[in-house]
Amino acid sequence: MHLITRLDFPASPERVFAMVTDEEFLAHAAAELGSPTSRVAASATRTAVEGAIETPAPLRSFLGPQLNITQETVWGEPDALGARTGAVTLTVGGAPVSLTGTAVLSPAQGGSTLTYEADLVVRVPLLGPRLETMAAPLITDAFEAQGRVGDAWLATHP
Repeated sequence: MHLITRLDFPASPERVFAMVTDEEFLAHAAAELGSPTSRVAASATRTAVEGAIETPAPLRSFLGPQLNITQETVWGEPDALGARTGAVTLTVGGAPVSLTGTAVLSPAQGGSTLTYEADLVVRVPLLGPRLETMAAPLITDAFEAQGRVGDAWLATHP
């Protein structure tokens, strides 16, 4: 299932990039999403967040009570305007679920835009597409929550 989420930030791409590669921000965002004990690693070109969240009720019978999620982003260099593209992967430990795609950070009027575009795949015979439909809103909600947390972060971290 193809997913697209667009986040608008009132800050330059350089500032947003600094935020999304900041370990403190990543840990805070993971905690806000329900994973207070996440493990975070970040460098100038790669971020990785490992966390555990409670499985949403509709998916528990298929995936168990807890989801161990790892999200990794490997960023490229900025272009002349400060735009960057990152390769995004998300895996769920012990589950046949994966998400692969891109994160594109680009300048926009009044700030910048971070667009996630990815394909969600659940490899369960016969039920995969149904489970993808159930999981897609949860992933989109998580990306949108990252946007809300990011807005608050930018307001308090000039």
